[in-house]
Amino acid sequence: MSEAVPLQSAAIRQITRVVRSEIKHSGPLPNPAVLAGYEAVQNGFAERIVAMAEREQEHRHSMDRLDVSQSYRLASRGQLFALVALAIMAALAITLAVVGEPVWATVAGGVDVAAVVGVFITGQRRTDEQPASEPTGQARDSLPPAEQDQADAAQ
Repeated sequence: MSEAVPLQSAAIRQITRVVRSEIKHSGPLPNPAVLAGYEAVQNGFAERIVAMAEREQEHRHSMDRLDVSQSYRLASRGQLFALVALAIMAALAITLAVVGEPVWATVAGGVDVAAVVGVFITGQRRTDEQPASEPTGQARDSLPPAEQDQADAAQ
């Protein structure tokens, strides 16, 4: 019995001496030690990896610029079409009033006002109520791996 106690104590001491080592890295490029390892495999690998990361960054930036540009053009076009539609309805309301149709002129004018007010009210409400969207696509890919896992779990 006396022999079992020292063995258990030695086993406990052995277990408490275990050390865990972990290296974490996030970003488009591997850490310098890993990059040097790639270069050791074949000359030029490190340069190719850095060039690939630079091309990917430029591609993402160009896609972001395109997205912003297209969104602006779409919004501008929508505003222009809305202005034209509003002008046509206002002209219709004025024409109906001039030809002696006050009831229909009021209806056409009321539809104009209701449409404009409705767009401003619902557009404002939609902007206020929209929750922050979860990152997807390129936005998700640019996150560190731990945050990508959180974004995936939320979806």
